[in-house]
Amino acid sequence: MYGHAIGILCGWGALWLCGLQNAPPSTVDGARVLAAALSLAATCALMILLDAPHPPAAATTLIVSLDLMTSPFHLLIIEVAVGLLTLQAIVFNRLAGLEYPLWRHS
Repeated sequence: MYGHAIGILCGWGALWLCGLQNAPPSTVDGARVLAAALSLAATCALMILLDAPHPPAAATTLIVSLDLMTSPFHLLIIEVAVGLLTLQAIVFNRLAGLEYPLWRHS
């Protein structure tokens, strides 16, 4: 969950830094490539620094930074969906008799 939240924030932040937060979706240009590169670099760095590695969050970052989904409501829906999937994994694994940890042991 944390990885996707980091990805959403970095993707939107890169759009903002590149001045694309209100730009309509378009073909790939220099500003979009820069936003994608900045957002991926920031996402990877923050996930390492915050000890929240989750490679699929890079896809979330690209969805946002390439302007495929940027409305605050849709970004909230992404995070809620990730939370529901996590809850589903916990429930199904526990019902199957598997210990699905609520946290990672260091």
